[in-house]
Amino acid sequence: MVSIEEELALAKQAKAAIEGKLTTEAIEVLRKAYRMAAMQPAFASALRDARHNVGLALPPVTGGQPNQEEIEKAKSAIDAWIEALEGSL
Repeated sequence: MVSIEEELALAKQAKAAIEGKLTTEAIEVLRKAYRMAAMQPAFASALRDARHNVGLALPPVTGGQPNQEEIEKAKSAIDAWIEALEGSL
């Protein structure tokens, strides 16, 4: 388990990665973010829901040729994740 601060730092890296060109490095950051969100326990419902949504939104983006709708869904999920993490500080 990592701290909220560490998770928030990775979430912000994921936001930068999804907003830029989806290079190999960006995809790797998004895969790390997916693993982080999937492995962290959450007791607060907002954070649990945000992690769950990131877990659903990132695989289509990291697994091949995502369409714009999948990218926008991932962006929205990452934004909500960041907001929930900041609310947990």
